[in-house]
Amino acid sequence: MSDLSLAKNRISEIENDALAPLAGLLMLDLHQNNLTNFESVPNAPKLDQILLAFNQLTTLSNLERSPNLSVLDLHNNKLEKLPDTVTHLYHLKTLKISNNSLSDINPKLALIDSLARISIEGNPLKSFKPAMRQANAKELKEFLKMKLKDDEIHAFDQK
Repeated sequence: MSDLSLAKNRISEIENDALAPLAGLLMLDLHQNNLTNFESVPNAPKLDQILLAFNQLTTLSNLERSPNLSVLDLHNNKLEKLPDTVTHLYHLKTLKISNNSLSDINPKLALIDSLARISIEGNPLKSFKPAMRQANAKELKEFLKMKLKDDEIHAFDQK
C-alpha cells in the first residue's frame, strides 16, 4: 500500500490507533471531512504527506509516529495551537496552516532547514505584522528565529 485517500467522506472520527498499522503508507489524504481531533497518525517511517485541510480540527497529536513527513497540510481548520511535535519534523518542506485560529507559531519552526513553504495567512497571529503574514518561508523563518534564545538555537545545532 502506498496512498490512502479518504477525502470528502464526512468522516467525523477515526479511532486513535486505527491507522497506526499502515507502516507502508506514503500519503494519507483526509481533507474535506468532519474531523475535530486527529490522533491516528500511522507508524509509517516512509509517510511523506498528511493532508487534513478543510476539517474542523481543534487537536492533532502523534505526529512523531511519522517523522519523515515532507508535507503537512492543515489549512482551513480550527487549530488554536500547533503541536510541539511539528518542530521535530526535520524533513518537513511544506507546512500549510492558513485559516486556522492560531494566535502564535512556535519559533522553533525556524530551525527546520528543509522547510521551504509555510502558509500562515488567515490566522489571528498577535505578534505578527500584517506584512509578515504574506512573507515567504525564508523571511518568516528569519522573523521566528529572532524570537528564539541563543541557547535554544545552540541546543538544536547540537542534535
